[in-house]
Amino acid sequence: MPCYQLAGSIAANIDRVVAATSAEPGVEIVVADDGSTDGTRPAAEEAAARHRNVLVVANPQNEGKGRALQRAFAASSGEVVVFLDADLDLPPEQVPAMVAELRRGAADALLGAKRAAMVSGGYPAARRVLSRLFSAATRLAFRLPVTETQTGLKAFRREPLTAALPRVRISRYTFDLELVVLLHRAGYRLAEFPVDLKIRASTSRVTVGTLWEMGRDTTCLWFRTAFRRRRRPPALQ
Repeated sequence: MPCYQLAGSIAANIDRVVAATSAEPGVEIVVADDGSTDGTRPAAEEAAARHRNVLVVANPQNEGKGRALQRAFAASSGEVVVFLDADLDLPPEQVPAMVAELRRGAADALLGAKRAAMVSGGYPAARRVLSRLFSAATRLAFRLPVTETQTGLKAFRREPLTAALPRVRISRYTFDLELVVLLHRAGYRLAEFPVDLKIRASTSRVTVGTLWEMGRDTTCLWFRTAFRRRRRPPALQ
């Protein structure tokens, strides 16, 4: 659970994730604070003290969601790994069904697909348009078999993440895209899983700076990966 500046909600959100996953044996919840300055880390640690399966790790300063997830993954041990944004715009009650689908074995990674949830209302129109444009552009540029990469709920088998996650260079908004591209280039099986979406008033806005950064990082990623040949993952060779 990567988080940033969520002091007012992180404790309740941790409690909710614990409850939503309580039926699954051996669950470990790793909360990764990305250098928050509003008291998010102490609030998370206070909540973690109530649950023996919750661990809090932290970046000493704000480095981006990607670095927070890399730190959280290094502290985890599960054979199935779920990424879940800590603001819980994507309700954690859908995690068990996603994990069950991954365990059926048809994919190495399941990416949350929020298309239907965006149409149902509550998602800002500008964000909806930008999301679709980014999805179409990246799918064409990187020849991806999935339409969405940025949704903050994903499930993976551990082995593909062990191979790809340390190689991700981008630390912020386009981190997800680079991870998906690396998995696809390595020959791992990607699929989508429809997810629900509950947008809150605190949802961050897309700024001109954000768009420029995403465009820059996406272009750099294309130049770094476009001409590399895909390969089969070691487990499948």
